[in-house]
Amino acid sequence: MSDADNNEVHREYLFHFVVFDSNASQAYSLIPLPANAPFELRETTDGRGWGAFATRRIRKGAVILEELPQFVIEATKVFPGSRHLEQAFANLPPPEKALVELARDNGGPEFTSSSLWFIQNSFNINHTELGFYLTQSRFNHSCVPNSSVPYTEHRDMAAAWLTRVALEDIEVGEEITFSYQPGLVTKTKAERHSQLFFECRCECCTLHPSFSQLSDRRRHLMAQLDYLAFGALRNGQIDRSENPIISDPGLKKAAEDRTLPITSQIFYHMLHIVIAEYEQVANDSLISTLRGNVLRLAYSLRTGSNIEMAARALTQVTFQKQLEVASRFFGLPDDGDDELNEWVSQMRAALMEDYLEDNS
Repeated sequence: MSDADNNEVHREYLFHFVVFDSNASQAYSLIPLPANAPFELRETTDGRGWGAFATRRIRKGAVILEELPQFVIEATKVFPGSRHLEQAFANLPPPEKALVELARDNGGPEFTSSSLWFIQNSFNINHTELGFYLTQSRFNHSCVPNSSVPYTEHRDMAAAWLTRVALEDIEVGEEITFSYQPGLVTKTKAERHSQLFFECRCECCTLHPSFSQLSDRRRHLMAQLDYLAFGALRNGQIDRSENPIISDPGLKKAAEDRTLPITSQIFYHMLHIVIAEYEQVANDSLISTLRGNVLRLAYSLRTGSNIEMAARALTQVTFQKQLEVASRFFGLPDDGDDELNEWVSQMRAALMEDYLEDNS
């Protein structure tokens, strides 16, 4: 198998975590948790197997779990039939080996390959290495998660603590979840299930069909707003499909050519936040990014009346009110349009290069 094939296999399963069997054994009750852990591992009541549940109230922003990896391996060495994985496992001390083996014993058939077993229990440490995190991998998926995707600010395995924080207040007994793929936030229910390789049964995916359709429309609208902001798909490519995400040819071209007025761009970013709030996915990271973009756009305005309207919008208490005020100058030209769009075009090219490198 070539390196390209190996990398493709890795990307295919990178976020394909375990879907817990409803007939799971008690193996996960043997996993040691930190003494101050605000959660426990137990079976769900709806037949989804095991999950993590809060044992005390967890405040928004609080750390839920920090964990070091059992072992680390280069991502390029993770592929079917890889002897590197077998060797990494064989080199573990007996106590660590016993813990790692618990990830294989959750009811149902055992993993058919060491690569699948590893990837379903691993997280990125940096661009080239993956770490096996036994406890972090026990949290279930939700399309409306209440905890962050675990992250590490370190780049070496000796200090690769993987941290999970609460995105909102979590009550006692509430299941703690996260999104297996952050990009799912702009995907419809069918698109999410296709990428997850399983049928999600979170509160968003089990809505009544009429409400589910509304949810799909909101998520699709967020994807459209993302395209208008980025001027391309998230893989850096222009959408040339038969049914492009932006159906209006003029609007699509304006976004791609970076000729949208600053006033329209401000409105689109504010609308994105409001829609995300309705969809219950407006976490701090998303809001911080979009809010930061709004402020940068507002500072680029040069026409007095537009500056005044932007200032008025930004003083409103809620994002909904900000959007209502911003709608009053939506589409109006500004003396700063050409200067900003030229600068953004250059920045976008650099960002796309970084994005493609990070996701290659």
